[in-house]
Amino acid sequence: MTIWAIADIHASRLDPGTRLPTKPMDIFGGHWLDHMERLEQAWAECVAPDDTVIIAGDIDWALHLDDAADTLQRLDRWSGSKILIRGNHDYWWSSKATNKVRRALPPSLRTIHNDAVQADGFNICGTKGASVPGGIEWTAEDARLLDREVQRLRRSIEARDLELPTIVALHYPPFYRAGGTSPFRDLIEEVGAAFVVYGHLHAEAATTGPLGLHGDTTYLLVAADAVDFRPVLVADPRGLECRNDAR
Repeated sequence: MTIWAIADIHASRLDPGTRLPTKPMDIFGGHWLDHMERLEQAWAECVAPDDTVIIAGDIDWALHLDDAADTLQRLDRWSGSKILIRGNHDYWWSSKATNKVRRALPPSLRTIHNDAVQADGFNICGTKGASVPGGIEWTAEDARLLDREVQRLRRSIEARDLELPTIVALHYPPFYRAGGTSPFRDLIEEVGAAFVVYGHLHAEAATTGPLGLHGDTTYLLVAADAVDFRPVLVADPRGLECRNDAR
């Protein structure tokens, strides 16, 4: 009963004629070539049937839920239980449509939205997150979105089991090293989260988010291309040999 995490798998529907992705990711670099097949192989090597995998956003490029069905069914066939949070490119999953998404999900997939999941001795709380000061030129709209997502994370954390340690899953980084703080970090430290997993950062940007121990919380960047398309080990009571270091 081990907890893993991955983000930014950026899958897409297969073309019915060619069986090739409708949005191939290798346009972003050769390291993305056949990335879903490589992830599937690594997943099979590491994830056991009773494990849990957090998928921290940017799951599929689809614009509509029906078009994401192939990816969701594919994930369902892989080992373990999967816990999903939204990413900024998950257009097929709007916050208003969360109940519809939940009804459509295959059996091994669950979502977090204004709530929490208890799995393998941990609370798993989370939300999409939002840009924080320090990463972009800041606007009033950014401030509004940040406040909304902080409130969603707070509602998720309020649904936790106080007897269990907490993992926070975000798509966006909770803060940037250059800035060092944000309302997300304040909330994470307020509840004493054991781990934070996040994605969204790619290429050179992957060096700008928090990594390792900050205070009492361990931060892990789990964007797929930053971790060689392998699930990242978060919590492992069994001492598995198949360990992955988040970069």
